[in-house]
Parts: sequence; C-alpha cells; structure tokens
Amino acid sequence: MQKEIIDYLSTHCELFTENFRKVTDSFDADAIHDMRVAFKRIRAVYLLAEHIDHKAFSARSNEGKLRLLFRYSGRMRDTQVQQELILRVAEEHHTTCHEYIGHLQKLENKAIRKFRDFISTIDAGYELATGAEKARMLFQQSDPETIRTHLIRIVDELFEKASQLRSADQSDDNLHEIRRRLKQCHYLLSTFSSTDPDLPRLKTTLKRLDKINEMLGDWHDLVVAAEYLNKFTTGHRDPDDAGHSRFELLTTNILEKRDELRARILIYAGTKLGI
Repeated sequence: MQKEIIDYLSTHCELFTENFRKVTDSFDADAIHDMRVAFKRIRAVYLLAEHIDHKAFSARSNEGKLRLLFRYSGRMRDTQVQQELILRVAEEHHTTCHEYIGHLQKLENKAIRKFRDFISTIDAGYELATGAEKARMLFQQSDPETIRTHLIRIVDELFEKASQLRSADQSDDNLHEIRRRLKQCHYLLSTFSSTDPDLPRLKTTLKRLDKINEMLGDWHDLVVAAEYLNKFTTGHRDPDDAGHSRFELLTTNILEKRDELRARILIYAGTKLGI
C-alpha cells in the first residue's frame, strides 16, 4: 500500500504542475478544472497522512499557500462555468442574455487578475514539493497495513458523516458538505486496485461515486448560477429596465432545475450508496 499511495500522490503532483503551467499560460478552462481536481486528490492524500499521525503531519499546514491558490482559481472556474451554463439555459428558452454574459466576462477577467497577482507572490512548485515530500516520508515510515487500515477507516467515517448530514436536513449547505465528503471518498478509494480481492464491491462503489459526484457537480453549478444571477439583477439592473423579465425567467428555471436535481441526488444517495 506504500507504493500505491506514494505513486498516486506523485501522479497528481505532476498533473497539478502540468496544468498549473497551462493555466498561467492561457487560463484555459479545462486546465483550471484539471489543476483543481489534482489538488483535491492531493488534499485527500494529505488527509490520510494526518489521520495516520496528526502530530507529524498537518494537512492544512502542508497545503500552505496552495489553499489560497485553490480559492482564487475557483473564482475563475465559477465564472467560466456560468458563462457556458447560462448560454445553454437561455437557448432552451429561446432568449438572449448578452448583458449578463458581458458581466460574467468582466468577473472572469477580474478573477484572472487576482489569480495572476497572487501567484506572483508565491513559489507554487516549492509549496507543492515541500508538503508532498513530508507526506511521502510519513508513508515510507508507515507499515503498509497501517496505511490501508487508516484509509478504510477514513472512508467509513466520511460515509457515516455524509449519512448523518443526509438525515439532518436537505439544505444546500448540508448537500455541499455531503458533496465534499463523497469526493474525498472517491479520491481515497481510487488509490486501491479495482481488482483488490479484499474489496469486491470497490468497482461498483467507484462507479456510483462517479455518478453521484457528477450529479452533485451539476447541482453545485446551478446553486452558484442562482447566486450570481441574483447579485446581477439586484446590484446591476433596475427591475424597470427593458428585458428584466428574461432574467426572472432564467432564475426561475435554474431554481427549478436545482430543486429537481437535489431530489434525484437524495434518492440516488439512499438507494445506491445507502446514505
């Protein structure tokens, strides 16, 4: 298990670095997405290292300034996703929203400037290498069975917490936390071989996590869409302006899609993942 987890960490450090270069060159939407996914997988490995020995390794501390890089890149990602989403919704209703697209493009450019300013103040490669090396050393010093035991325990805890949140209420905040925990489950379980004889249901579980995380990602985009549209209509437009009803229609449609998808997610979580 030592080799698997160390190789997994190395692979996603390389993917982060590769996509970070693409982002700084062109701010390509796919590169931003891939960079962020790589970092989230690295975070999951750091969580495992902390679980094994919290005195020797702190996930938060070893993420360092990359935590802020992740946050700044998220703002770019949100504005890019929103432009694609709103164009699709507007096309479905045979309307236009050029004014709003222009607003989102301004937000994207602002996010890019802030990201560029921030990365000029740090050495992202050094931040990544320092934390990753500490994690590798901890794994090298750990017994393989210890790593495996802790990994399975974390996944069980994450599923249990997701189940508790699912039972508590169905608010957007709770569903966001469920989404975060199920992603961590997926990233950690991905370190195992899909043919592991001790985990006969692994392949099925990973497929179901893939499915629900895709649905949760779409749901999250709709939640953000409603927030962005609300800020735009209340802060940048007058209700008496011509065409204001278009934005009300788009908002209503997005909220309906959000609520419909939330219901589907909760049913899937219960029937396929038992939470």
